[in-house]
Amino acid sequence: MAWTNEDGLVVRFGTDRAAVKNSGSSAENVHKTLVHKFSASDVTNTDTAAANPEDPFIPAGSVITRAALYVTTAFVGATGVLDIGLKVAAGTNTDDDGILSTGIATIDAIGDVVIGDGALVLQETGDLTAVRFTADQYIMTTYDTAAFTAGEATLVIEYLEIE
Repeated sequence: MAWTNEDGLVVRFGTDRAAVKNSGSSAENVHKTLVHKFSASDVTNTDTAAANPEDPFIPAGSVITRAALYVTTAFVGATGVLDIGLKVAAGTNTDDDGILSTGIATIDAIGDVVIGDGALVLQETGDLTAVRFTADQYIMTTYDTAAFTAGEATLVIEYLEIE
């Protein structure tokens, strides 16, 4: 049971607790997640094609706070380097390895996990304004050195929409 003093102080007893409030935040500033599944056949040497308007995107005004790649089928490609980055709807490259860039040795087994540490992922000491997007961003997967002949993965990106 709780009661309120004449000065407005709420006094609670036993297991009675106040409702949790997120001071200074709003529902709009909750982490959102984009999940992108792809296979080796989706990874091209270059990607300048316009994005499919049905594809999920990271909205303008957002920042990526975390990214992780989960390998579900081992990638095969002797010297392949996987780059994951972003592009705008028209296909213009924002940064082709801005989420992560990794060699075959880190994605050649089921269960491998690679944490995104590219320039577009907000780092602990990063500058928020430097990684805040001015346009909607679409995922792009490309390779360096050699193509992959097999492999599947799931990319999980967490982001905040900042007004």
